[in-house]
Formats: sequence, structure tokens, C-alpha cells
Amino acid sequence: MEGALGLRDLSVNERDVYYAIFESATGAPRSARSEAIRAHPLAAHIPQATYHRALKSLVELGLVSHAPDTKAGQYVINPPPGEGRSAA
Repeated sequence: MEGALGLRDLSVNERDVYYAIFESATGAPRSARSEAIRAHPLAAHIPQATYHRALKSLVELGLVSHAPDTKAGQYVINPPPGEGRSAA
């Protein structure tokens, strides 16, 4: 999975935030609130400024997006290139 999505090129913090989003996501479409991501064991140890930089980087790389039709602070994992929908 990491190779196909390009996750190997991410920093440790970016990867931890990505997986925290993946594991915290609920609903349809599967989305995760910033508070849930931040509280996840993979992201809880990351300093706040570093967490926000990692999240911003994931959005800029196109791996994560703001959840549609929601207020700020909710994120979804984007489908890999060539796939219509994410399994996340």
C-alpha cells in the first residue's frame, strides 16, 4: 500500500497523520475530524505545529482533502490515482 500511494516518500509525521486519518475515519464518505485525528495514538505525540504542517502537506500532496459539505476540520483520504473511490 505504501509504495502504490507514494507514502514511502512521506516524513514519519506525515505518514503517522495519514494513518491516523485512515483509522479515525467514519461515516459516508469516510471522514475524520481534526480532534479525532489529533487524539489518535499515532498522532498524539506529534507537537501541534508539526501536526498542522504534516496535515497541510498531505492536503497539498493530494493525499488528503477537506471533507465535502462539512465545516473546516474534517478530512478524507483521497482515492489513489486511477481509482474512483477510496476504501478509506
